[in-house]
Amino acid sequence: MSSIPSSQAQGALFELVARGVKDKYFMADQKESAFIYDASYDASVPHLGERRTFVPVNGTGFGTTFDVEIEPYGDVLTECALEIQLPTWLPQSVAMGTETVPASVVNGLYPITSVGSGLSYGYVNGMGYFLLEKVQFYQDQILLQEWSGDGLLAKQLTEGSYHHGGLRLLRGGWMDTAERTAERNIQLRATPPLLRVHLPLPGLQSPTDVGLPLLAMTWQTLRLRVTLRRLEDLVVCSDGSVFKPAPWDVPFFQYTEEDGVTVQTFAPLRREEIGAPTILLSTVQRYVPIEAQKALRGARMEIPFRKMMENRFTFNDSNFIALDKGGVSAVTRKLEGRHPTERLLWLFRLQEAVDKGRLDDWYNPYFENHPVTETQPLTQPYGGFYYRLKLLIAGRDREKLESGEVWSVVGPWAKQERVSGVRGLGVMDWGVGDQMGVRYPTERLPTGSVNMTTADRPTLYLELANVPVHPLRAERVVEMRVWTEAWNVYEIYEGRGRALFAS
Repeated sequence: MSSIPSSQAQGALFELVARGVKDKYFMADQKESAFIYDASYDASVPHLGERRTFVPVNGTGFGTTFDVEIEPYGDVLTECALEIQLPTWLPQSVAMGTETVPASVVNGLYPITSVGSGLSYGYVNGMGYFLLEKVQFYQDQILLQEWSGDGLLAKQLTEGSYHHGGLRLLRGGWMDTAERTAERNIQLRATPPLLRVHLPLPGLQSPTDVGLPLLAMTWQTLRLRVTLRRLEDLVVCSDGSVFKPAPWDVPFFQYTEEDGVTVQTFAPLRREEIGAPTILLSTVQRYVPIEAQKALRGARMEIPFRKMMENRFTFNDSNFIALDKGGVSAVTRKLEGRHPTERLLWLFRLQEAVDKGRLDDWYNPYFENHPVTETQPLTQPYGGFYYRLKLLIAGRDREKLESGEVWSVVGPWAKQERVSGVRGLGVMDWGVGDQMGVRYPTERLPTGSVNMTTADRPTLYLELANVPVHPLRAERVVEMRVWTEAWNVYEIYEGRGRALFAS
């Protein structure tokens, strides 16, 4: 016992008794031996994300269509967006003092107006979205999804948190509607920054979606086909009475320097001198470890995703005659839709607003210049295009006749996490909305729907409100867009992907 350390060393006796067993467990050359302090490790690829941009296959131009491929350089696609840089009609450089500076700098510092008339020009509010007339997502030659820029904007206005959703809207060029018509804000939009519009591909539609596993789809080519609006349809003027604003036809613009005395004058670019928009496809793709790669390639994966189908309707003078005679303007429009549909989105706008480039104006100003009568009361909410609306299926009410206040205010506040606050945007939602006690992030799945594939003659019934007469066309013309947002499933197996429910 003389070899036992002093009692000052705690556990000395226990160390002596346990040494033999410990040495056998850690050091002996037996099958059950292990050395837990081994510093060696297996090589592993971290879950890193890489962003790359891709140039379209053909050139981009206002009013044209171009294609761009989604090239797989990583393992899992987690973000897909279009990066847009719009050209300007202002010259490349403008005189300021004794120097010349970029026009975008001057435009950000001083009000720029046309000489004589004092008007300002700029792109429409939300120009990143409205530039996109149509975006199609193809797998080889199969069309999987299709959106319009208007639909993407309506979708983004009603989804996500106020912080996250608002930031995405801002990146797309959208600002609060209370500020969109301010003269200074219109002028600032003449030189917009880099815009980004996110595309909700399968696996990229909610914060909890894990992405689209490209490494498991080696036999497909994924691409986007994008159609752009004309430049003439995207410009607005500070004078709300101007149709088809054309700042490139203005002889001269001017601004006053900081001293309040020096006035600089310059000519804008002509229409043929204005370049095409620069559009790149931006993707984030993540790299996963080898074990995860093997699991993804061998697994059968089913990714639920939402798919929008757009309906466009037009109302003209013949639809408003009943109002002129003191009656009710009751109209019906049959909807086209597929699959289990969770909600409808819709908006109205005057053809006059479209012709003025004000694509973001979803407001009816009729009662600002016309008296309220017993047969034509104010709409609820004010500035609406209809009094009441309902949905019919098989000739029977699927949703009861309710005022616009229910569809535009009450419903969104009751069910949506984010309320757009934009007048004119209506929502008919069959989901149950946010649930008490749900801990986010949570899986996004349909909580209620109407099967539009089997629905018999789904029809919208509307009681229209009166609208102003178009000053140039001398008739009343209103555009309505309705989107059915349905669920589908994208299956990936044996290197191929397919939508389980085809149209």
